[in-house]
Amino acid sequence: MADLFSLDGKVAMITGGSRGLGWAMARAMAAAGAHVVINGRDGETVDARVAELAGDGLAASAAPFDVTGANAPGEVAGVAARHGRLAIPSTPRPSATPIKGT
Repeated sequence: MADLFSLDGKVAMITGGSRGLGWAMARAMAAAGAHVVINGRDGETVDARVAELAGDGLAASAAPFDVTGANAPGEVAGVAARHGRLAIPSTPRPSATPIKGT
């Protein structure tokens, strides 16, 4: 049954991934095998969450930036370039402003 939900080899970027529902999604996807890219505006909090996942033996990296900022499309492109692709772009807030130009 675990293979049914396996995310091995996938890269997931979770916006708002350092708190609340975003953090729950990041943990669950990492536990399912994804490399999780945690996004948030507070770099210290993002780094702490990445360290927490790494401490549990899970794959994660940080992408601290504001998804509503003018530089967001370039930041997302940079994340995709570093990881080859983003298989699972995700935001826990459907009402969040989408990143223009992506």
